Amino acid sequence: MSNFQIEEFSAGQTIFKLGDPATHLYFLEKGEVELIDKNERVFGVIPQGQSFGEAAILSGGIRGASIRAKGDVLCKKINNQEAAELLSTYSPLLVVIMEALLLQQTMNNAVKNT
Repeated sequence: MSNFQIEEFSAGQTIFKLGDPATHLYFLEKGEVELIDKNERVFGVIPQGQSFGEAAILSGGIRGASIRAKGDVLCKKINNQEAAELLSTYSPLLVVIMEALLLQQTMNNAVKNT
C-alpha cells in the first residue's frame, strides 16, 4: 500500500484549483503552499511537514480552495483510493472527529469565499 509519488513545484505554480476533483492527498516535504480563495486572495499558508487535500478526500468531493506553491515545493502524494485506505486504518472515532473538524473548516472557508 501507499505508493507515494514525488512531485516538485516551482514558486507561484498552482498545485490544484478550487473546484478540481480530489484525486490526491499531498504531504509537504519542503517549502510552503498558499490557500487561495475564489477571489484569488491568500487566506492561509500550510508549512513544511503538513498535509493538504485531505478535506476533499474525506468528503469525496471537489477542492474547496486553490493551492499554490509559495516558494519551491517538494511533495509526496498518494491517490485518493490509497489515501482513503490509509485513513481507514485509524479508529472510527478519530475519523468521525476528523470529519467534524473538516466540516467546520469547510464552513469557515465558505464564509470567507462569500
